[in-house]
Amino acid sequence: MPSSNIPTEVTNSLKGVFTNINTDRLTEVLVAVVLCFIGFLIARFISNTFIRTIGVRFNAHQKLVWRRGIFYFIFLLFVMASLKEAGFKLSVFLGAAGILTVALGFASQTSASNLISGLFLIGEGSFEVGDTIQITLIRGHTIEGEVISIDLLSVKLLTQDNIYVRLPNEQLIRAPVQNLSKFPIRRIPITLAINFHEDIIKVREVLLDVANKYPLVLADPKPAVTVTAFRESSIELLFAVWCQQENYLKVRDEMQERIRNGFVDNQIEIPVPKMGFVDHPLSRPLENEEIDQYANEKALKREPDLK
Repeated sequence: MPSSNIPTEVTNSLKGVFTNINTDRLTEVLVAVVLCFIGFLIARFISNTFIRTIGVRFNAHQKLVWRRGIFYFIFLLFVMASLKEAGFKLSVFLGAAGILTVALGFASQTSASNLISGLFLIGEGSFEVGDTIQITLIRGHTIEGEVISIDLLSVKLLTQDNIYVRLPNEQLIRAPVQNLSKFPIRRIPITLAINFHEDIIKVREVLLDVANKYPLVLADPKPAVTVTAFRESSIELLFAVWCQQENYLKVRDEMQERIRNGFVDNQIEIPVPKMGFVDHPLSRPLENEEIDQYANEKALKREPDLK
């Protein structure tokens, strides 16, 4: 078969390079190395120039993809020219590369799936480098972190605990992904519970006053207080405020403290578990008539044995 002769031709080509070493061959190899080096510089210069000019309107992720694509394409052309200059038969190498590609395709189906998923992620542009995303995996585990790299096989995240996480692109295609930093402002929902005897109108006024006095809370969209449910021993409220994306963690933390202070100043109670003591008869000695006579009988009457 023709394909079976390809490894033999590659071997003969390599033997021809190393067995017929002479001045001309050394000159060709030297020219090929210089050509590769020049190609590396040219590819790097063109890719960087493209990003500085045409790519200024791209986001960080698109700049990274375009820079790598242009660089590797130009550099690959120079490498092929260098191999031809050194006396290698490109048709032989291309045939061997085709067979190797087919074999690797069957052996690495997971990598191929991640590669195709990576192309979809790059084309869709749901998130980019620098965004904070949250993904819920199949088993219910939630991962949240800042995107530091988007590659063809995986996406790299850096969590708030400074942990490096690598997520295969296939999981990002299958699972829902929340982009927490897509827009400049963000909503902070705070769930509260108050006693049944509290005045809901008064509680709403106190909460809105707390939000209006905090400068990091946005006036538009306006803060809102809604009654969400009636629990066994409380009324559940949802207090929602808006803030700038960069102030999210600070506002979420300080609003909890300001709400607590506002409730204390206005004597608004939050239901808490309480424990009390009841005067039960067991707290005094039991009388004889209160004792279970059957359980405390000294001797039980037994039926006479049947003879």
